[in-house]
Amino acid sequence: MKFSIGVDIGGTFTDVVVYDSEGHLNLFKVATTPTNLIEGVFDGISKAAKYYYLSMERFLRSTDALMQGTTVATNAILTATVAKTGLICTKGFRDILLLRTGGKSGEETMFKHYDYPEPYIPRYLTLGVEERINAKGEVVTTLNEDEIRAAIRRFKKWKVEAIAVCLLWSVVNPLHEKKVAEIIEEDWPGVYKSISHKVNPVLREYYRTSTTAMDASLKPIISQYAAELEKGLRKNGYTEEILLVNSNGGVMTIDELLEFPIYSVKSGPSEGPVAGLFLAEAEGSGNNVLVADMGGTSFDVSICTSGNIESTVVSTIGDFHYSNPSAEVNTIGAGGGSIAWLDSAGLIHVGPQSAGALPGPACYMQGGEEPTVTDANVILGYINPDYFLGGEMKIDAKLSESVIKEKIAEPMKMGVVEAANLIYSVVNQNMVGGVTDVTIRHGIDPREYIAVVSGGASATHVAAIAAELGIKRLLIPRLAAGLCAFGMLASDLKIERTRSFTTSTDNFDYEAVNSILETLRKEADTFLSRAGAPQEARRISFALQGRYPYQAWEIEVPIPWGRITTREMPQMIKLFSEAHESVYGYHEEDTLVECISWKVSAIGVRPKVDLPDVPHATNDVSSAAKGKRKAYFSKKEGFTETVVYDGVRLRYGHEIYGPAIIEEPTTTVVVPKDFMVTVTRKGNYLMKPR
Repeated sequence: MKFSIGVDIGGTFTDVVVYDSEGHLNLFKVATTPTNLIEGVFDGISKAAKYYYLSMERFLRSTDALMQGTTVATNAILTATVAKTGLICTKGFRDILLLRTGGKSGEETMFKHYDYPEPYIPRYLTLGVEERINAKGEVVTTLNEDEIRAAIRRFKKWKVEAIAVCLLWSVVNPLHEKKVAEIIEEDWPGVYKSISHKVNPVLREYYRTSTTAMDASLKPIISQYAAELEKGLRKNGYTEEILLVNSNGGVMTIDELLEFPIYSVKSGPSEGPVAGLFLAEAEGSGNNVLVADMGGTSFDVSICTSGNIESTVVSTIGDFHYSNPSAEVNTIGAGGGSIAWLDSAGLIHVGPQSAGALPGPACYMQGGEEPTVTDANVILGYINPDYFLGGEMKIDAKLSESVIKEKIAEPMKMGVVEAANLIYSVVNQNMVGGVTDVTIRHGIDPREYIAVVSGGASATHVAAIAAELGIKRLLIPRLAAGLCAFGMLASDLKIERTRSFTTSTDNFDYEAVNSILETLRKEADTFLSRAGAPQEARRISFALQGRYPYQAWEIEVPIPWGRITTREMPQMIKLFSEAHESVYGYHEEDTLVECISWKVSAIGVRPKVDLPDVPHATNDVSSAAKGKRKAYFSKKEGFTETVVYDGVRLRYGHEIYGPAIIEEPTTTVVVPKDFMVTVTRKGNYLMKPR
């Protein structure tokens, strides 16, 4: 038997999804090990091997593909544990990371006594050097090589671990940056370095500098993590290519990711929309998909429209911005481990703080002393303490009751159940806001999309969110608790590269643009060749990022040509007009288009998971009932006697009417009285209002 493995490291659990050559999919969950993430990875693989009655070595030797999404980069930035990094910039621009795009944000902009946010790299580690290239690529001031060498000596003295280089207008002419890179290699061979015209060759100086600084600061960390992961896998028998998930929903080899570790930021959540779209299409439910992922730590929302995953170029992590093609995933601090707390006015909040994997919710019996969403769900009767993780993990409902009573109920002068329901309601409203941010506020009606539920905690809350927003169809996969890991099995080799070159449609520089497109094509082919993608599996596409004159931001327009001549120009303008109409609701006739950047997407299509149809039900749905218990659905009705169904025994065609609870080994589906659930032909759950 052969296997494919997807591994997703979350804040609370590490998920391992295995697809075997007999067509079976299995999910294995283990606790994430924050102090050594690789330990959790091998705990999960070991658990999977035991399921198949194999040693870990035999299991890995029989594995054709292993893909992993890592939170190493994201966590390092959020916890400020990145490598000590120095920045070399053009003299006079040392404060670019401090001032950002205007400095302060939100209400702080109005108050001059507020300090600027701390820059990603401290000012004393940011050194300006004499040089200047103008916007036309002309050398105005020659690079002062002595200042470069002096900066390197200071970085050595300060024990810097990596160096970022970002000079003005290097996207037009990288001559000086290339020379700086040569000098660094001469004076300090082997030191980690990131050069902006390679990492992020696009306009907008702050984003390019910030992205390059992040990339450099992550190189020592990602290199160490990848080395340990590869060493452990090879030692235990794995012989194939190790693929790591990138931020745009694809996978790439370790070598590719080590070259540009910025691609690993938010890599895990990027697989949510990939998996959601794959399952919706497999079920014949269309390709307009909203993916809602509530795990132990966060709630991630993403959108797929007409089969295209919404993407973004500019993203944020913590207080910092970076520019990198990424699946657009809106993340808020709302997970099963999110902590409920009272502010100084006695008002309740849920999150963004999380109990994480350690100590976790109070009911985990690991020393947690704060009330969490999971504790509230236990009190409300949604979670069965005797069947958590299929009975593998014991939890204590009395501990949940104790912390909610002490921290929420008594200070607010209410009962424990009322307090638990308040926690449940508040976190639901937080998630409604998260969905609204990526749908209604972007002109998207969520009622026209099917919502695919992801994450172990989502199915307990999703009906309440759907009722609030009027969502009519909810697809809850049996593997919802490991959907991102499953998404890795449905992912292709993928990379995107961008080059800035400004020209306009009224005076188009065909020679320069076609030269850039040819360079991008070669980079795409090089990536696919190094990744071992066969010719018949390669897909290369191009896009233009443009705007009308005086607009501040560009929109991306796919173009079907790798070479542009006067014959294609009218069609390119038409494509831009249609895209502008779609985004802004209008377009302008007889107005030139400023073409700012050019992008290539390289895809190496990988074999996909084949989801077979499941057997049709031969027994009445009551045959899957495992008993009843009281669950809380409303203040008016209080606790209601609720039928509990064993998800393992449910078959295609079974229908369940709320109020009901479906218990899967890795998730719990709460069905309120106004909803019904049908088991689909692929064995998943389709929930609709009754």
